[in-house]
Amino acid sequence: MTDRGRLLGARDPAAVLSVLHQRTSEKWRRHGHHVLPSHIAEMDLPVAQELLTAIGDRLVVTGGDLGYAYSFTADSPAQRALADWLRDRFDWSVPTDRILYYADVMRVVEAGIDAFSKPGDAILVDVPGYPGFFEALRERGREIVGNPMAQRNGRWQIDIAGVERACRDGVSAYLLCSPHNPTGALHTRAELAMIAEITHAYDVPVVCDEVHSPLVYPGRRHHPFAPIAHRTRTLTAVSASKAWNIAGLKCAFGIPGSADVLEALLAQPTRQRDGVGILGVAATEAAYTRGGRWLDDTLRYLGDNRRLLSRLIATELPEIGFTPPAATYLAWLDCRRVADRFGGDLAGQVLREGGLAATDGIEFGREGFLRLNFATTRPLIGEMTRRMAEGLGTTVSDRASAAA
Repeated sequence: MTDRGRLLGARDPAAVLSVLHQRTSEKWRRHGHHVLPSHIAEMDLPVAQELLTAIGDRLVVTGGDLGYAYSFTADSPAQRALADWLRDRFDWSVPTDRILYYADVMRVVEAGIDAFSKPGDAILVDVPGYPGFFEALRERGREIVGNPMAQRNGRWQIDIAGVERACRDGVSAYLLCSPHNPTGALHTRAELAMIAEITHAYDVPVVCDEVHSPLVYPGRRHHPFAPIAHRTRTLTAVSASKAWNIAGLKCAFGIPGSADVLEALLAQPTRQRDGVGILGVAATEAAYTRGGRWLDDTLRYLGDNRRLLSRLIATELPEIGFTPPAATYLAWLDCRRVADRFGGDLAGQVLREGGLAATDGIEFGREGFLRLNFATTRPLIGEMTRRMAEGLGTTVSDRASAAA
């Protein structure tokens, strides 16, 4: 049996871990074999065969074409594939010459920061926020203006009044994450329309990270920000990296919302768009053209994981709050009721005492929270819960393992 078959067919957590620990990605190499890593946002599930075939075909048909990817084209197959995907999936029509290659989504975000602001400027970020946003802003000498999100009506929501207040006070740009990392919140069209009106009124450009947009659970819908905010200067970052688990192949896109934003990006040093992987381009084209069925099946699997994790936390870890995400495969856990016991070092506590690697909410700007990645095989959901409880000094019954 192949490792792929052993991975999906195994029911014993130890058997699953023995396969996964053979991987060489950062997620599985940073800690020892005694640790279950759930801190880096990549899936443990097998990559779609359609993507593997596309990579193999590229190597066989071209006789080993592994040179630099040409990332300065305006009409490549991958650009056309993305344009078709955006039109069919989100009813968003984007000409291919408005789709620019970048190595990854953070390179797009960094390009937007450089295009829309200068050192010393204030930039708005919703909090909790992706740590990469904070790092990029600090490296560029920008002031971070945090806008705290809150739970209302059973979901995490952006503080719209806070957005208006920050825009009125003079922020130079807004970094918007949609769907949101780490909460998994799916912003409604009405919320995005209000943000569009505010940013237009105060002439505040928006860099929108939409890398998780394909990872929306059935019954919900992602709304791209740019077509809603057509009067606002926008730059949208997208990639197949998260949804199809190919982050290491390095291929993403920046979509400027207007001609002046496109002109500003094209005027930047060309090295900002270097580093696109030639196999990433091949896999990305396959994802957008032939990866739809795999994605739908994966979302069903992740949806079952999400429900199982929610049930286990509610029954076995009642002191932990969890609002199941409408998108992404990330669990944002409210541990504030137990955090004081450990001096706030939640991630260190569960790593040392439970052998579970999670991401501390402090990195996202919100103390007392943990982020877990549940894009793994079913047996490890129960194991993850057991290790978290062990790390926090509680006891999970055998029901957790049995439920998985």
